[in-house]
Order: sequence, then C-alpha cells, then structure tokens
Amino acid sequence: MDKSRKMKKFILYLIRWQLSTIILAPCIHYLPFDTLTKTIIANLIGGCIFFWIDKFIFKEEKNEK
Repeated sequence: MDKSRKMKKFILYLIRWQLSTIILAPCIHYLPFDTLTKTIIANLIGGCIFFWIDKFIFKEEKNEK
C-alpha cells in the first residue's frame, strides 16, 4: 500500500473518530443512568455502529494479477 493510500485511510479514520463524539455525546447527556452505566451503553452503541465503518476503512484490497 502506498503512502497516499495510507494517508487517505488515516484521514477517513480521523473523520470517523470525530463522528463518534457527535453520535455518542447525546447518549451520555440524555440517558437517565449513572455515569458509568451511560458510558458503557454509549460505548456499546458506538461499537455496533463503528465496527462496520472501521471494517470498511481498514479492509485489505486484494491485488488482482
């Protein structure tokens, strides 16, 4: 993988990282539980969403020869 491809993946990952804040912050703010429980729930939700995005970002391309 060349450097430009790695940089594109890194930039996508940084954008995804910022999106996680936008999605998970409401969970922390609005859920009616204690802080630890809200954090656990928010991270479970984040894992369910961002697993697929990370899988897409970090998938290995197969070389066709």
